[in-house]
Amino acid sequence: MVKVAISKGEDIKARTKKSLEEIGGINKVVGKGDKVFIKPNIVDGAPFITGEVVQIETIEVLVKESFDAGASEVLIGETPTYRKHTETIKRYMRLAKDTGAKFLELNSYPYVEVNVENPRFFNKVRLSSFLLESDVFINVPTLKTHLSCGITLAIKNMYGLIPPEDRMFYHSINRVEEAIVDLYKARRADLIVIDGTYTTLHLGPRPLEDFKETFRLNLTIAGFDPVAVETVSAKILGVDPSSLRYLKWAEEDGLGTMDLNQIEIVGVPFEEAYFGKAVDIVKYVNERMENSKIINFGACTGCLQISTSVWRMSRILQSAAKDKRIICVIGPKIKTDELKKSLGGDEVIILCGYCAAPTFYNGLEGHFIPGCPPQPEDLQRKIREVLKL
Repeated sequence: MVKVAISKGEDIKARTKKSLEEIGGINKVVGKGDKVFIKPNIVDGAPFITGEVVQIETIEVLVKESFDAGASEVLIGETPTYRKHTETIKRYMRLAKDTGAKFLELNSYPYVEVNVENPRFFNKVRLSSFLLESDVFINVPTLKTHLSCGITLAIKNMYGLIPPEDRMFYHSINRVEEAIVDLYKARRADLIVIDGTYTTLHLGPRPLEDFKETFRLNLTIAGFDPVAVETVSAKILGVDPSSLRYLKWAEEDGLGTMDLNQIEIVGVPFEEAYFGKAVDIVKYVNERMENSKIINFGACTGCLQISTSVWRMSRILQSAAKDKRIICVIGPKIKTDELKKSLGGDEVIILCGYCAAPTFYNGLEGHFIPGCPPQPEDLQRKIREVLKL
């Protein structure tokens, strides 16, 4: 059995310590003389109340616990996407100074190319030299949903350990999910501690008032198996783990288990931690578009990119579509009767991906875009074609 600890409470330090205790303590991975690398999710240095950034108290506990366990050095590292030191970043810097740790902006230091055994797609990746030289790697993400990966936790947190240009490249070829699995294989975390003080949807920099989907949960989730930890975390948020391509790939490639029968939840019972109302990209986009809609029938993360493409075209659609309403249908569990109930009869239906292919049996009608997943440029091309833009 694989243990995943859940603790709950407003006191961030207390519940972080409790989660560590539930899985046997930090001494299970940190020993005398070890060089410890802690990777918090800091992204753009957003305010702590957005839920985008790991709360400083979580890292303070991990730093102090590491030193108490005998660590000779503790590094806190992130490849920044911010352009200036926000108050959040300054607090991280002060924490490092006050506790004897070191705060590193990794893009100022070398990255090293690493061979990936049995790669999902990339047989070579680049990672921070500080990470690779460390004895212990503690991966500390926040509890967030994500526009294309479904959720962004420990495996996606590897994105903050690579060169900025590699990050842009993986996005440009639509291979982010493959990349994060291969990055994790190149350097597996020894311990995962998820800061679930808040949950939010990660989209990148945006105004504070746009964080309407941020909710306070007061959770900490910890474990050693990334797949198990993320499976439990996804279910807490109300996300179907089987819809996350990267997580299924991670299990297939031997990084852990998604089997709930093999996962022992310790600490707070799952029912007390369950939230189930996290906002995904489909809900986010639908709430902000007037004449377009995405209807999701259990789509995997491969088709979530459709939502982002429609959102990027929303201004064009609003000005050009006029009396035409675009409906994009995704997912393998389409119920024709249910779909028809949500239509008025004058919409333009776009059936996205092989899961939504029209057949004699399902009776679906609309403009079909093949692919698994369909490519964003094909969707945009089809919409322009239909609207004669």
